[in-house]
Amino acid sequence: MKRIILRLGEQAPDSCAWIKIEADGAMAAGQGSLAELAAGAEGYRLQVLIPGSEVLLTRVALPPGNRKQLLAAIPYALEESLAGEVEEQHFAIGAAAADGALGVAVIARERLQYWLELCRGQGLDPALLTSEVLALPAGQSGRAMLAAVDGLVLVRSGRQDGFVLDHDSLAIIPGMPGISPEEPFIIFYEGDKLDLPAELTPLVAEQRRVPEVMALLAEGLREKEVINLLQGDYRPQAHWERHWQRWRLPAALLLVLLLVQTGIGIRENHRLRLHEEQLSAEIIQVYRQAFPGAQRIVNPRAQMEHQLQTLRGGGSELAAEGNLLRIMERGGPLLAATNGLQLRGLRYRAGELDLEIEIADLQELDTLKEQMAAQGLAVEIRAATTRGERVQARLQIKES
Repeated sequence: MKRIILRLGEQAPDSCAWIKIEADGAMAAGQGSLAELAAGAEGYRLQVLIPGSEVLLTRVALPPGNRKQLLAAIPYALEESLAGEVEEQHFAIGAAAADGALGVAVIARERLQYWLELCRGQGLDPALLTSEVLALPAGQSGRAMLAAVDGLVLVRSGRQDGFVLDHDSLAIIPGMPGISPEEPFIIFYEGDKLDLPAELTPLVAEQRRVPEVMALLAEGLREKEVINLLQGDYRPQAHWERHWQRWRLPAALLLVLLLVQTGIGIRENHRLRLHEEQLSAEIIQVYRQAFPGAQRIVNPRAQMEHQLQTLRGGGSELAAEGNLLRIMERGGPLLAATNGLQLRGLRYRAGELDLEIEIADLQELDTLKEQMAAQGLAVEIRAATTRGERVQARLQIKES
């Protein structure tokens, strides 16, 4: 996964430092404005480090509960240790220690909003935002470490514990809870070696010079081991969530429209079903009137056709009449629909219908013949004579 580790400070957004880490692990350091970083940040996961002096890292012992309950209880458990009003602070939950105490990061909402707006103003959307203290390399044992940075000392006293001191306050570290020679510090420094007070010397395992603090922080940052401040109201939104606010009202209106259309469709289907039942009852009634002796009616239409076929086959005259009716039923509408057609004569004999017609032109005559053939009629043009601008023709039509 490609990612960018960005460190913001007092000089942001005009000047900040970052490291790009490619998918293969290759690293490239950069420094400049946020706008310069944004120009080449597409496709990278953005992890942001902010000054440790703005984030209080502490632990709270609370009874077991779900995450929502814990978030509601933590502000009041820390109320007496906060400089500002509880309502003005943002609280993020970390991991629980071996003794059950829960790691908590606290930052003023105003400052958190400030850092987010710096990034988002340049089109940068952080996936992680945390204290730079938690990016110090903690080692396998999680022992505390320090780094001299910009005149301040960053102290990481545990996986999710730490604080920031000025140089003159280092002497108070030995008296802090949990600090002992059994877990000595490794001090990282850039530039001159850190001048330590005598009280701190027994707690130091070694001092190690680093060429670039940004590279050290990039090496020590483990996303799963830090407290991400982007929780609750500041939780990173998925792509669809970012657009949901804009499209929420149109989506609601579309849903209402779909519900209305569905209701109308259901109502119309019900009306049509009732109408169909009414027509079926009327068909059965007509069938009973035509054939009073019918005992069992399953498919009145098919039974009606069967009865008619029986009647048509009862004698030669009935059969001939049936043939004529079928020819007229299929061909009559076509004759009526042909523009400019005039019927001059008609004769039926032995299953064949002879027509004498006058029509607009030969093309119309051919079209009429094709249409009748499509209706199952055999049409033979016995004669066709042009008279002025019209055509007089004699047709013989029979069933195919």
